[in-house]
Amino acid sequence: MRERRLGGRSGLVRDDRAVSVAVGYVLTLAIGAVLLSGVVVGVGGVVDSQTERVVRGNLEVTGQTTVANLESADRLVRAARADGAGGPDAVTVSVDLPERVAGSTYRIAVDDDGVTLRTDDPDVTVRVPHAATERVAETTVSGGPIRIAYDPGDDELEVTDR
Repeated sequence: MRERRLGGRSGLVRDDRAVSVAVGYVLTLAIGAVLLSGVVVGVGGVVDSQTERVVRGNLEVTGQTTVANLESADRLVRAARADGAGGPDAVTVSVDLPERVAGSTYRIAVDDDGVTLRTDDPDVTVRVPHAATERVAETTVSGGPIRIAYDPGDDELEVTDR
């Protein structure tokens, strides 16, 4: 900076020419950060929505598999009764279900009307009705391998963890 005489005083004159470069740089960084934050927030919502849809789809498939095997056990019990032997001593169907759906653990609740599958993260519930004519014990098991067994003492089908 140069010394100049201003009104009888000598000193350094204030020079603001380089400030515009620094201000422009800071503004560019700030605008970039705001835009990047907006993209991250927007994409995060899409990912959450997709995750929920994938979990729902996987629970529906798992529920249909559970119902199909429950109905198979029901048919086996009815077929054993139709043979005139007085009913089956034991019917057991083992089912290999996944322990997790889309990375989330789940629970299976079974009753006389249907099968309900539920996850907590994300919070998704799927209900699949079944057509079993035998009584079905109300039970809740964790996701994973299950066993569907006929209990002749209680005259009902029961779902348990395997």
